[in-house]
Amino acid sequence: MSEPSLTAESFAAAAGRLAAYRDRTVVVKLGGSAMEEPAATDACLRSVNVLSLFGVRVALVHGGGKPIDRAMAAAGLTPRKVAGRRYTDADTLAVVVRVLGEINSDLVQRADRIGTRVRGYYDNGAGSGDFAGWPLTGARLSLTDATGAPVDLGHVGTVTGVAVNALRAAHQPSDGRDPSVPILPSLARDASGGWLNINADTAASAVAGVLKADMAVFLTDTPGVLRDRSDPRSLISKLTEAEARGLIASGVINGGMVPKVEACFEALEAGAKSALILDGRVPYSLLDVFLKDTFTGTVITR
Repeated sequence: MSEPSLTAESFAAAAGRLAAYRDRTVVVKLGGSAMEEPAATDACLRSVNVLSLFGVRVALVHGGGKPIDRAMAAAGLTPRKVAGRRYTDADTLAVVVRVLGEINSDLVQRADRIGTRVRGYYDNGAGSGDFAGWPLTGARLSLTDATGAPVDLGHVGTVTGVAVNALRAAHQPSDGRDPSVPILPSLARDASGGWLNINADTAASAVAGVLKADMAVFLTDTPGVLRDRSDPRSLISKLTEAEARGLIASGVINGGMVPKVEACFEALEAGAKSALILDGRVPYSLLDVFLKDTFTGTVITR
């Protein structure tokens, strides 16, 4: 296969754009259909590697919805949603922890082959995972229904703390080593050391907030916010939080896009400067954000 053409002029322009983000922080959430397509996942990891090489401080947060569903089916378990969230009993939790660990290990190995220095969080069965230094702590998520009655979600949690010093140490090692990219699964430890299943968008929002990220990037299976869900040409490239809330109230933003946009709100509220929704199925959509004045996606700011 022939190498793609690249002129010195275009390389200089691209390098200059990337260098402008040196020492800035970007949190990337990888999930949905993007993780189902190997080429898209590899392109995401290669994009993360390039950003890291140019001194951008990247943290990657991942979920694992579809692989978890498949693993549950293989174990004879039926996924159940309560209030739009995966009900997580003890058996389901065991599957979630195992599958997210496998995904994390796979992402770490793939990133390592590319040449990225990474910091993963998983256990391969030989005690290699760093459970004492787990980056996310949490508490059980408490919801109520329309009548005010409590909703039982099982071992589903919300993030109550992020080990920000550990993440910053990965980005800025004090021992002279090269910086690394933390790769975090959407799991938290509770006060007793037990596991909690965390929505990956929520986990990424919390990480972006505590790191005061310049960008929280949500790689999903949609081009961004559309005025007409049946027409990709109706993409809205820029929104303020107030405008986005208005589109939710009017029904323009509906269905599965609502929690994605609300995750952007959470990231902004927690301290991120901007939040982006990109189509993670498109290879290198992440890198396009840094290389082009215009890109396909929606950016939300306060």
